[in-house]
Amino acid sequence: MREEAMSTESMESTEHPNTVLSRQHFDLMADQYDELFITHMHAYDLTHEIILNMLPFSPQATIRVLELGLGTGNLTQKLLDRFPHSTMVGYDLSGEMLARARAKLAGASARVELHQGDLSRVAFEGPFDAVISAIAVHHVPPPDKPGLFQRLYDALRPGGVLVLGDSFQAATPALSERYRELSKAGLEREGIVETPVYTAYRSRNSQPSGGSSTHLQAYLQWMEQAGFDNVDCVWKYLSRAVVYGERG
Repeated sequence: MREEAMSTESMESTEHPNTVLSRQHFDLMADQYDELFITHMHAYDLTHEIILNMLPFSPQATIRVLELGLGTGNLTQKLLDRFPHSTMVGYDLSGEMLARARAKLAGASARVELHQGDLSRVAFEGPFDAVISAIAVHHVPPPDKPGLFQRLYDALRPGGVLVLGDSFQAATPALSERYRELSKAGLEREGIVETPVYTAYRSRNSQPSGGSSTHLQAYLQWMEQAGFDNVDCVWKYLSRAVVYGERG
């Protein structure tokens, strides 16, 4: 398993404040991530299933896949299991999350290449047959998202696909508040206590002017501007959605 990492100090010196906060949040919660998200995050497994179902390849296809924000490697493992001849390149902001992913994926180390890096600035070394991501790109500051979609398009082979699941801002502040209430109520029912870092992170990202999350329509527009064809939202519930596009 090939690994690359940058020092935290060098990354933080020039990063957007939300990026630094995201790394701190995920470094602190890495040990709890699987328990909290697999068990308690709404539609976690369903989001993964939809992403994988949208990949237009046979199970025996030899494909190279880029994953953004792989976390502890849950979607990665499902991809490798479903496509046993696939190889993947994965990026994550958090060194602690990557450490869990490396341990989880050790049995498939010959097929996996992991890097620590900020998605706002990474130069992806394609070509790839597919780009996938689950609940990660909203951490990229909004001014950097159009450039990210362009780099993803450029990294795909002709005929390649982008399948991205993420959290989005609602159409109105009232709907955003309702989504947050439903999410918080679900956590409280399960007895999940927010850490101070997570509380600060969620508060920052809930502000329309300073947060990283954006509207679904903006993602679709940025994908089309980057050159993607057949752009669509293939599934949505509350603030969660999966979007899809093809490089012609």
